[in-house]
Amino acid sequence: MWRKWADRLKRRYYVWYEPDDPAPQAQCPCCDYVSLPARNQSLICPVCFWEDDGQDIDELDQMSGPNHGISLRAGRLNFSAFGACELAMKQHVLPPEERLRFEHRPREV
Repeated sequence: MWRKWADRLKRRYYVWYEPDDPAPQAQCPCCDYVSLPARNQSLICPVCFWEDDGQDIDELDQMSGPNHGISLRAGRLNFSAFGACELAMKQHVLPPEERLRFEHRPREV
């Protein structure tokens, strides 16, 4: 495995993180759906399109660089209002009927 990494680095080839098991196991901090294979890996939630940078509901008002500078609180409010972490991402999210395949665990903030 390390040899494979070394070969890729020699070629200056970057590898995106791919989880060993892509099945949803972790809850998205923005929409509260269990839609991520892992947390804190910069994976994008298919339900709300939030990029998981490791923030959680204990840091609601911290601005998120990967999410265009919006806070998690704003992303959560946006998801409640129109179904995406921000309006520009609405075109990328799953329609409500396709969200049913993910478990939803709403949290109070």
